[in-house]
Amino acid sequence: MKRTIRLITVILYIAIAAYGCYGSWVHGTRFFLYFTNLGNLYCLGLMTNELIRLIRRKPISIPLMQWEFGGLISILVIGAVYNILLGDPTSAAYWANRPSVCLHLLTPILYAIYFFATRPVRKVTVGGIQCGILLPYLYIAFIYTRHFITGDNWFPYFFLDINRIGWSGAIGWIIALTVVFVLTGFIFIYLGKKRSKR
Repeated sequence: MKRTIRLITVILYIAIAAYGCYGSWVHGTRFFLYFTNLGNLYCLGLMTNELIRLIRRKPISIPLMQWEFGGLISILVIGAVYNILLGDPTSAAYWANRPSVCLHLLTPILYAIYFFATRPVRKVTVGGIQCGILLPYLYIAFIYTRHFITGDNWFPYFFLDINRIGWSGAIGWIIALTVVFVLTGFIFIYLGKKRSKR
């Protein structure tokens, strides 16, 4: 992908992600309690760094690419979980919520396209998958720490709500989602290595 196209794509991504985050911030009182928002902020930070790197013509480092890969896993799982389990893309209300469409559909697609078009995926290691797992685990620790400290029984997602599904149910969902994160990472690494051989 040529540098000019990269710049345009990155700026477009930043604009869409910023609009989505701003809309979610304005209309939501618990902005930082949603993994969607935090994951998008993380990827927004990475893409802002990418813009600076492109302007300064700096090469990408392998360690940074692992963290970018972790962001890829997170944002794609965010999109998949929301569109399959939580949202209803067939309803008019889904499309009427423009910030949600930005954060659950457009940013995952744009981020994935940019990553696979510009990064040598063959160089991603298991460390990239570990980064992808670390992000949601830090989020889960944050949610439950907040619950125990404040006593607030509200949870942003049903699969973390221990009052509704109990610890066994929450742990079951966490394990299942961990498997999804790990498999997603290994599939992308496999496809990347296969493409490089061709």
